[in-house]
Amino acid sequence: MDPVTRLVTDHLAFANRIAAGYANIAAVTPDDLQAIAHQALHRSALKYDPAHGTFEAYAGRAIRNALNDLHAKQARHAEHEVVIETPAGETTQGAFIEQSPDPQQDVALLVSRVESREVLETLLATLSPRTRSILGCVAQGLSYAEMDGRLGISKQAAHKAATAAMDDLRDQLAARGFKGLDSQGLLKSDSLKRLSPGLG
Repeated sequence: MDPVTRLVTDHLAFANRIAAGYANIAAVTPDDLQAIAHQALHRSALKYDPAHGTFEAYAGRAIRNALNDLHAKQARHAEHEVVIETPAGETTQGAFIEQSPDPQQDVALLVSRVESREVLETLLATLSPRTRSILGCVAQGLSYAEMDGRLGISKQAAHKAATAAMDDLRDQLAARGFKGLDSQGLLKSDSLKRLSPGLG
């Protein structure tokens, strides 16, 4: 089996899991979603270079880009979709009513939240329980001095551990093509590492 075919075959289930996260896109069947995901996966396998990082991260971005493009296209279509409604008891042509997209159908935002949570949980799981506790205190707004009473760790040690952990997390996020979190707590893609339009 050639390397491209092996990459595709080994990651079909991975592509299907990503596609399943876009199941609420209007007028698109699960089979359509999987087909688009598989196409993006195949393009990734053809163009993959280890310099881009792990294949799973590289292909994952390509698949999500393709599905996000589909979502955006369907959303634009829904914004301009016009339907005819005929009031009960009337035989004349009903009024044309422009349909507004349902805010709850913002699948791209939902998937971004799920992806952000999964990536962060995966990275945090690589840290020691002690370091996770320190970062948890930082997230709660505690000072390093206050951690002495809660965790029994000196201010200097807490600061050193937190700084090292944050640097490590930033490096790992950068390796996956992210450059931190936005104001909503969602991972931000690194524009310098985004895939070329032909790949997504």
